[in-house]
Amino acid sequence: MIGRRDHAGLREAALSLRHRGPDGFGEWASDDRIAYLAHNRLAIIDLSDAARQPMANEDGSIQMTFNGEIYNYLELRAELIAAGHEFRSRSDSEVIIHGYEQWGDGIVSRLRGIFAFGLWDQARKRLLLARDRLGVKPVYYSVLGGEFAFASESRALLPLMASPNSPNVAALLSFLRVGYVQGSQSIWDGVFRLPPATTLGFDAEQGTVAMHRYWTLPEATRAMSDEDAIAATSDLLTASVREELVSDVPIGVFLSGGIDSSLIAAVAAQARPGVESFFVDFPGWKGSEREDATAAAAHVGSHHHTSDIDAASFTLNDPQHAREFFHAFDEPMADISILPTWHLARVVRERVTVALSGDGGDELFGGYSWYRQVKATPRRRLAWFVERVRRRFGFGREWPEGCANQGEYYHLLHFPSFTKGELQLLFPQWCEQIAQLQAGIRIDPVAEAKGDIARQWQYLDVQSFLVDCNLARVDRASMAHGLEVRVPLLDHRLAELALSLPPELDASESGGKGVLRRVSAKYLPPKLQRKPKQGFSFPLDRIVATETMRSTVLDGELVRRGLLNPAGVHAFMAKVEPEFKLWVLFVLENWAREWLYKEGAA
Repeated sequence: MIGRRDHAGLREAALSLRHRGPDGFGEWASDDRIAYLAHNRLAIIDLSDAARQPMANEDGSIQMTFNGEIYNYLELRAELIAAGHEFRSRSDSEVIIHGYEQWGDGIVSRLRGIFAFGLWDQARKRLLLARDRLGVKPVYYSVLGGEFAFASESRALLPLMASPNSPNVAALLSFLRVGYVQGSQSIWDGVFRLPPATTLGFDAEQGTVAMHRYWTLPEATRAMSDEDAIAATSDLLTASVREELVSDVPIGVFLSGGIDSSLIAAVAAQARPGVESFFVDFPGWKGSEREDATAAAAHVGSHHHTSDIDAASFTLNDPQHAREFFHAFDEPMADISILPTWHLARVVRERVTVALSGDGGDELFGGYSWYRQVKATPRRRLAWFVERVRRRFGFGREWPEGCANQGEYYHLLHFPSFTKGELQLLFPQWCEQIAQLQAGIRIDPVAEAKGDIARQWQYLDVQSFLVDCNLARVDRASMAHGLEVRVPLLDHRLAELALSLPPELDASESGGKGVLRRVSAKYLPPKLQRKPKQGFSFPLDRIVATETMRSTVLDGELVRRGLLNPAGVHAFMAKVEPEFKLWVLFVLENWAREWLYKEGAA
């Protein structure tokens, strides 16, 4: 918190994030009380007290609280020592402080890793807030008059707000349309997300905010042979995995049996023989990948652990147990893989503190089936044209029942959610805002793929689905258990390479990720190299009964408090059997019970 001299309640707000850092708590306040920083520590590199945070420079004029890992910290450290800086710890955190002294805000462009930090410069009365390039680590902030507050999760900011239980209607509708909250907004009025690859400077004396984007995705493809692409990808992937294995605590890998996680596990096992790998499964489910995960572990030589999931693992049919699970998600997420991700993180944390994940491979190397399904074939172009004509004359079909262009179709492939009519039935108080909704996944304008229609969908996913859904899901589910997840495929050098490769290199008879599949030839057996993408999913009815979801929504707080229209809910459920849409409302209800309408709230 910057600008509030009364620090009452700030420690308690900070301690609401204790799950993210269970190894220690530290706080610091400036002599003039204008700045307060607090940190819940997850000790990974340099476990000594010298690495405690908030961390300062030699004279205490710079203070910092930092979340994440800097993988090139040893080379930065050597460069800074050569420039005359003295280090008091072995931690990666300290290179940011001395790097700021040496290079100012330019330090962020030199960092390679996953990070979010707030750095207070007492002499300038200025806060520097920063987030890593792909948005692996989250940052939320709020400007409260002349006061500025920031935290890793919005929950820590809510007690500081004038109206802490005020939802952002636009963000709530975004959740209902795409299954997650998008972009720089949050689910709460007055709370915002710092975008990826962005710094924010807050001048405490002027009360002004200045934002700067320090990195963007590559603008165009470059000519590269198949052999050169495979060699460059293999070299960068190997370097990334080896860097991310650096840790002073036990480390493992997520191993689902898919090509991304299997490739990460293979490279990790070469660098660290016998590395522990982890897999969760639903016994007897026809979509199980247990056999592939076991085969991958045996081939690469990892020490493999399998955990079974059943209804007893979550007991979402029990309202109290459901609240315990949804407490991890202070913003609603409708991706059903939040369930196995949360369970996997809980199991992994029993044995290790850090895990490597294969997230990012599908977005960067074209693995999702929708990249091929969305292609504008002559038949689809005709169907979209007919739909546009029908709508012009007033008898077209509303999305998602019909699509009028490629963008609407892409949205349908991603998340076939509520029509505007259904939303107006459920939330009549927002009819005007709902009427303005447009189909298609829209993001804050950041970067576009120039001259390449096929790649634009990957750009869209990297800047929306990846950061706001996949990475947010993994962050909340893992940090709920104090587990740090690292993502080697999202090393920004690898991202720059992948998104500048000729798109045809990603083609594969098994469906996308052609380059990664060819890289895997020296690591994995042929069956796994050719394996189609399956996704981290599961049978929802094994975890929560449809009737439980129905009764939870019909008798829930959203209905009781008038946010959800009772008559509209009954009419909606009577018209169809919308299991997935029902799950979305079930998630929203549980989020509301835990966060919007906490016990004692008005």
